[in-house]
Amino acid sequence: MIITIDGPAGSGKSTVAARLAQRLGIAYLDTGAMYRAATLAALQENVSLDDSDALVDLLNRCRLEPVLTADAGRVLLNGKDVSDSIRSPEVTNQAHKLASQPAVRRLLVQEQRQIAQQVISLVTEGRDQGTVVFPDADFKFYLDADPICRARRRCRQLQQIGHEISYEQILAEQQQRDLRDAQRLDGPLKVPEDALIIDTTEMTIDQVVETLYQRIKRIQGGD
Repeated sequence: MIITIDGPAGSGKSTVAARLAQRLGIAYLDTGAMYRAATLAALQENVSLDDSDALVDLLNRCRLEPVLTADAGRVLLNGKDVSDSIRSPEVTNQAHKLASQPAVRRLLVQEQRQIAQQVISLVTEGRDQGTVVFPDADFKFYLDADPICRARRRCRQLQQIGHEISYEQILAEQQQRDLRDAQRLDGPLKVPEDALIIDTTEMTIDQVVETLYQRIKRIQGGD
């Protein structure tokens, strides 16, 4: 069983995906963490984020290992847990360059599909999971929220891991990221066909998880 959750930054998809996977007792894949870890690797090795060939070579030499449990967003880079480092403003603001490289996306998409084959069932979240990576997924969801709400969530997330940044800066960067994600030629952010769209602005994480869980169980039960 493949469950995809797509949506923009701050819509709650990472936390929801992790908790849903835990409730269903299946694996959880945070694909955004993979792109961020790849970006961190490039920054550490001084590899240009505009050099597609060099990035592919780097990724072929690195070990990106997303933790497939409910520990939201955890990922290992060459055996080291970089889960906090990949959420720094530096990585966040640079990741779009790597993610816009078609050759890099093809490589990571292949890895994501291989992970799905290994674990059989999983909840996976990102920006192109239901459109590109798993177009035949059993269940597709698209989470969204008011931009102001999303920026505030992001601000709290960064503060919790020790990064001080103003709400105004986060909102401005979020607007730029949303535009880039929507206009990206390869794997742009868009609502997958047959996806259930959920506005999480006025919902708690528990309410969103419950909505997705009940949808899955209702369809599995043939109701």
